[in-house]
Amino acid sequence: MNNFKKRTLTAVVLLIVLAGVLYMGGHVLRVAVLLFSLELCHELSGAFKHKEHHIPEHYILLSCFIHFAVFLLNWPAFLAFTISTFLLVLYYLKSSNFSLEEFGLCMLILIYVPSFFFPILNLDKTFYLYLVFIIAVSTDTFAYLTGMAFGKHKLCPSISPNKTIEGAVGAVVCTVTVGLIYCYYVGIPVDWMHALFIGIASVTAQLGDLFASKMKRATGIKDYGHILPGHGGFMDRFDSILMIIPMVYMLYRFPL
Repeated sequence: MNNFKKRTLTAVVLLIVLAGVLYMGGHVLRVAVLLFSLELCHELSGAFKHKEHHIPEHYILLSCFIHFAVFLLNWPAFLAFTISTFLLVLYYLKSSNFSLEEFGLCMLILIYVPSFFFPILNLDKTFYLYLVFIIAVSTDTFAYLTGMAFGKHKLCPSISPNKTIEGAVGAVVCTVTVGLIYCYYVGIPVDWMHALFIGIASVTAQLGDLFASKMKRATGIKDYGHILPGHGGFMDRFDSILMIIPMVYMLYRFPL
């Protein structure tokens, strides 16, 4: 099977599984989010290990689970960060090969995954849950299409040579349009606040993609994993979604 067919088959299977999880919601969504977050933490830990950083992955996975439990119990988030920090402090004190830089990388993982990802659970059984993925797909699709049609000026050539400023702007404009059409048909208010946050979410989606790409370059890896044939790891496919979720959650939770 050539790479294109492999990528296509993987994408179709992913789409079916994702649609099923989003539709069923409830315990299915919660279990999926927990397993997915643990895999993302594993892939990020592996990336830093490839750079020969000493990352205590068992601490990271335990801390991720603690964040998940605290989130489900609706306790203040600082409790999870406090417990996680204490665990890493203890490990730092007892380990002679765990540097402050590596301490910071561990905290980055715990901010990047639990803090950005777990708010998706609060969107369960709402149309905002699907809006997250509509923004992600629209941004990716229209960045490619408008970049191919009008792209002349490179956005970040040292990180992603194929991305253009025209593609980035086109993605935001088209994503706002698609997002508002979706909002109209499902009964979500169509107003300036929704247009603004959908646009910001499209921008942060592209920032998330660039951030993940730069981390790959910095750690010297091609892909974050091999769990998805033809695509790499989950982090390679869902990096932008981590940055979209907080924007959509704020739009849902704090309407103006």
